[in-house]
Amino acid sequence: MRVVALVHFYPPYRLAGSETMLHTMLKALQEAGHQVWAVTTDMAEAPEQWAHEDIRAFSERRQGHAVPLTRSLQPDVIITHHTHAALGVQTAREFGIPSVVLQHNTFDEHRAVLAMKPDLTVFNTEWIARSWHQLLDGARWMVLHPPVWPHEHATRPGSAVTLVNLNVNKGVHVFGHLAQLFPDVQFLGVGGAYGEQVTVGLPPNVQIIGPTSDMKHQVWSRTRVLLMPSMYESYGMAALEAMASGIPVIAHPTPGLREALGPAAVYADRDRMQEWATALRDLVRDPQAWQRASAAAQARSQALDPTDELRHWVKAMESLVQEKNLASVARPGQDA
Repeated sequence: MRVVALVHFYPPYRLAGSETMLHTMLKALQEAGHQVWAVTTDMAEAPEQWAHEDIRAFSERRQGHAVPLTRSLQPDVIITHHTHAALGVQTAREFGIPSVVLQHNTFDEHRAVLAMKPDLTVFNTEWIARSWHQLLDGARWMVLHPPVWPHEHATRPGSAVTLVNLNVNKGVHVFGHLAQLFPDVQFLGVGGAYGEQVTVGLPPNVQIIGPTSDMKHQVWSRTRVLLMPSMYESYGMAALEAMASGIPVIAHPTPGLREALGPAAVYADRDRMQEWATALRDLVRDPQAWQRASAAAQARSQALDPTDELRHWVKAMESLVQEKNLASVARPGQDA
């Protein structure tokens, strides 16, 4: 099976959760013996070709050339998401092959894509699948939670209170306020892959580093508590990466974070600062409270092993292409 991901971004030049998830899904297909490529269009910083963990990727910035490049790879199926979802579905139809859309959120802009009836829609959470149920009548779909392998992220926790992605929607105001309330505690702010980053006006006990592909050594090894005061999180991969090291997480109770973290997180409303102050005080002042939260975090991380869901993903892809091939044989001389 030959698989092409027709997308806007790809690692290692962009490392948001969507790109990381897509890459892991492609790796699972490659490890099952299939050929995979990524074709990107919006990455001026990337070379024309590169390989990331043995996945070959192309950067085609010339308008209108991404589709011919995709055709030249002779795919049996196209995977797509986000801004390229409609393009990916339409291109697959023009090629007479199946389309697969990864659905990472509940934003209305994707309603038209789901109405196009891709051959397979992959939702990253149960709650997002439920959110789109009205458009799924008769459609083929599955849930694959963003895969996080604990052994890839586990390290010895550090001493800082950390926020990843310093933008307003991710709760940088909560981060800054807590840093003021705890002047004797080191806070670590990590630049995000998207959104306007707020780096001015933070107290002196805040250290800021830029976006990094080495979260294990540059972030988790320095972190004692992770803050997730996000307005919206479809899932929360960063939180699960932190939990692999037994790092407790204080989170705003979005549906995605609740599905990801279950009872292992400490939840606080992002609009109720006292809840955050109380939760953080317990974790930085009471070693026993931290140990209990750390054990719960690590147990949650281990419980969410992605092996079975990735195996299901590979089988779903293989079945999709096999059915398309059988339909082509059954209707010789006609478009499949």
